[in-house]
Amino acid sequence: MELVVRFSLALVLDTMVMDEKVKTGVELDTVSASCNYDAHYKNHTKYWCRGYFRDSCNIIAFTPNSTNRVALQDTGSQLIITMSCLVKEDTGWYWCGIQRDFARDVMDFTQLIVTDSRDGRASGFPPDPPGNRTRSCRTSKAIQKAKGFRMFILIICILITGLEIIFIISLLSRGRRSRRNRGGVTGKSIPRSPQPNQIPSVISIPLFGCIHTVKTQ
Repeated sequence: MELVVRFSLALVLDTMVMDEKVKTGVELDTVSASCNYDAHYKNHTKYWCRGYFRDSCNIIAFTPNSTNRVALQDTGSQLIITMSCLVKEDTGWYWCGIQRDFARDVMDFTQLIVTDSRDGRASGFPPDPPGNRTRSCRTSKAIQKAKGFRMFILIICILITGLEIIFIISLLSRGRRSRRNRGGVTGKSIPRSPQPNQIPSVISIPLFGCIHTVKTQ
């Protein structure tokens, strides 16, 4: 009898239970999941992962860390997962898990389905403040696109500047070679003294919207 009680207790302690096996979310909205576990594991690391098979799922976040769109909260008997700014690509299978060193991790799963219509909202979801969350997600996406565009412009400017430098160096090199070739016609270089009325000329070369001045003799 004692062995049966111990075995039953072990089964209870090694259980993590997801609140729902199927969840439905809406694009740009937020969905939450909670996994109940025995307080025996309150000091263990918990995680949230994605994949059809539990042994090969891709871990998204560990407690107490979170990501930009996934927040984990461990209460000591429950792991609460919140996914925000949903997109259709988030549709799939997810697992909550308890990390153990010398035994198989304790895990349970749910299937998330993301729709583009608010008619697909399942019951039990937290109320959505009118438009606040949607505006927040769209603002975040706009900021990310703006950062990417600024980085693109910066790379283009660096490339143009490099081409301008190469072009100027090429002009100067050709000028030196031309002077050496003229001096080599008579077998040696003959220095010439500047004439009183001879004034060095200055040429302005427009390059990609910038004016570079090259001084010639």
